[in-house]
Amino acid sequence: MIEELELKSNLTEIKKKFEKIFENFSKLKIAVLGDVMLDSYLIGDTKRISPEAPVPVIEISKSYNKLGGAANTALNIKRLGNCKVKLFSIAGKDNEGKILKQLLENEKIEHFILEDESRPTTLKTRIIARGQQILRIDNEKTYPISDKLSDQILKEIKKEKFDIIVFSDYAKGFFTEKTSLAKEEGKTICDPKPQNVELFKGVYILLPNISEAYEIKKIIEGGKEETLFQLAMKIKEKLKIEKLVITQGEEGMTVFSGRNFHVKAFAKDVFDVTGAGDTVTAMFSLCEGIGLEDEKSAILSSIAASCKVSHLGTYAPEKHEIYKFLNNLLNSENF
Repeated sequence: MIEELELKSNLTEIKKKFEKIFENFSKLKIAVLGDVMLDSYLIGDTKRISPEAPVPVIEISKSYNKLGGAANTALNIKRLGNCKVKLFSIAGKDNEGKILKQLLENEKIEHFILEDESRPTTLKTRIIARGQQILRIDNEKTYPISDKLSDQILKEIKKEKFDIIVFSDYAKGFFTEKTSLAKEEGKTICDPKPQNVELFKGVYILLPNISEAYEIKKIIEGGKEETLFQLAMKIKEKLKIEKLVITQGEEGMTVFSGRNFHVKAFAKDVFDVTGAGDTVTAMFSLCEGIGLEDEKSAILSSIAASCKVSHLGTYAPEKHEIYKFLNNLLNSENF
């Protein structure tokens, strides 16, 4: 029912068509809708335990900010595809929102981000010492955005025609009954949070991870645990999904479309999985936008994710990294 995809011939064909694939990516126009956040990193060292409590004392040596959430998905699409990307979201009327917009402008990512004075810009602060994350501090409000803001988002997205519309859901309140209607404006690819999955009924591609997929099945039907194949068929049927991609971390990913197949993960060194789902969503969106076969879309997405997880924090790989990784795979002794 689920076949293991043959890799060498597909990798060889991807290499032959590599330049054309990425040239076609650059012609796309993609919208990204979802919950944006600012990822803040405090990097330092620890040499002693606090006398006040049994916790390490971190001496910060540097700090920086990165695009997070849906903004990271948009960045991945921009870096991988070198195409037009427009981000639609909500942020607070605060300094974090200003920083986030500046980062988007630095990356030449168009954006329509409305200010919601009732909430802060979602901020995730990670404290890193000796290469390890010691602590994460979240500052956010997650209640649904107002109908007024939802209407403004919908009105704006209707002004343009996009090849692909990406829903990047982090369950921070952006997706409501109204904003989810954007799926009627084009072919939609969705990285969901299970609690919102009913909003995404009828999207073209759904990309949950394995734990999310089992949770989604419980929400839409309940009942006992099932095989991955049975689970996938029920999700596709109940939610009227054309294609379902279930990512499985170090086990790779399984695609359920006209052909059901599994692609293994290629990463040998996993340093940080933060944002890997955004990278997979980005590559699948680009591939779907140019009509690439599902098999090659999955392989390129797995390669892109493998490039990402070798870096600390959210990271957006680029074309030259994909090509280098592809070459290394073809030259390895595994084939």
